[in-house]
Amino acid sequence: MTERMEDVARWVNEHYGSVNAIAPIAGDASARDFYRVERNGESVIVMDSSRTPLWPWLDIYNLLKGMDFPLPGVLLSDESLGYVIQEDLGTTRLCDIEDQGIYHEYLNESLSLLRRLQREITPEISSNSISGRRYFTSSFFMAELEQTLEHLFFRLLRVPVDELSGLQVLFRELSERAMGSGITSFTHRDFHSANLMIHKEKVHIIDWQDARYGPPCYDLSSLLRDSYRDCGDTWKGLASSYILGISGANLFEFVFSALQRNMKAVGTFAYQYRALGKDKYLKYIPQTLRYIEDYSKVCPAVKPTVDTIINLVEMYTGEIDLRDFRDSNSPVRINL
Repeated sequence: MTERMEDVARWVNEHYGSVNAIAPIAGDASARDFYRVERNGESVIVMDSSRTPLWPWLDIYNLLKGMDFPLPGVLLSDESLGYVIQEDLGTTRLCDIEDQGIYHEYLNESLSLLRRLQREITPEISSNSISGRRYFTSSFFMAELEQTLEHLFFRLLRVPVDELSGLQVLFRELSERAMGSGITSFTHRDFHSANLMIHKEKVHIIDWQDARYGPPCYDLSSLLRDSYRDCGDTWKGLASSYILGISGANLFEFVFSALQRNMKAVGTFAYQYRALGKDKYLKYIPQTLRYIEDYSKVCPAVKPTVDTIINLVEMYTGEIDLRDFRDSNSPVRINL
């Protein structure tokens, strides 16, 4: 047992009850750690947020729970230590559902849940929450894409800096376009299949701490162009149907959000591998790259950006080789 696990177990023992067993479980890409704790015949999940502020997570939890959104219940928390004991929703995420029919049933339920988030959480209702005081901006989007330029293209693929200047300009244009028509709505920020748990045949939301206001197509593109689970050719029809309920939105705005979100994601996966040694994220890069070739067929405005990305991926190899991304989810790692 690590020292950190011992601290968590000691706190649970003192404040919640005797611990029979504690085991780490896979978490997200944040600095938080998660443990499944067995006690008196029941299991709970303990989140250790001691390395990152807990209060935004608790603040947005109170907002969502107060509006009866399906979340894991909080049983005990200590903001000063960064610990939370919460209900155990099991191990099944939306991305883990193998049966395509059942997966699409839960996908549609997730879309309905997203609609609720966007319609019911108004600026007035969220005004006292941190989520109501944070917004996406084009500068924010560009900062995310700068990380992709550095960690994927420059560090992992070893693309020369002068070759990246053109893509940087295209990313700046994309960041402006991804803001859409100016209409904003409540945005979870990571509304994808790995953050949607299936518990008692119902979809539950997790990982909400980064919620803010932003383009309505942002969370929609996170779900339908999800790096963790491909919903197949239905994405365009599902996106078009959903967008009909958003005043002023269109499929082009969805594509702008999806391309920005996908490129931000591959940058995160590259960082997780290169800086933190987490190679489990590498397999998601090829699938995400396959998505982007669809976008220029729907929206000609992004074709220069898509073509430039694909050309660089096919031209350069450094620490990894992604040239076979269309046919393989296993990038070739190159020993340097």
